[in-house]
Amino acid sequence: MVEYRFRLTGVPPDQAVKTVDIDVNQNVAEAKKLVRKAYKLNPILTIQFIHKGKVLPDNVRFASLGVFPKKDVITVMATQAGG
Repeated sequence: MVEYRFRLTGVPPDQAVKTVDIDVNQNVAEAKKLVRKAYKLNPILTIQFIHKGKVLPDNVRFASLGVFPKKDVITVMATQAGG
């Protein structure tokens, strides 16, 4: 398990950054479940991870993303599908 830092957009700064333990062998979709729980996000929200301006695809393993846990912060964008 490795601690990654995440920053949720659109929330006050004191609530925006959290560290989440993620197994580097997990894919992005599995990590999203852990991040959703850490931020207590509603299940109806769609979340995306953004790193260096790119949206991270769900099927890629964390080990192959090139994210440095001590240095990088992954942006979390939560959106609700409009009706």
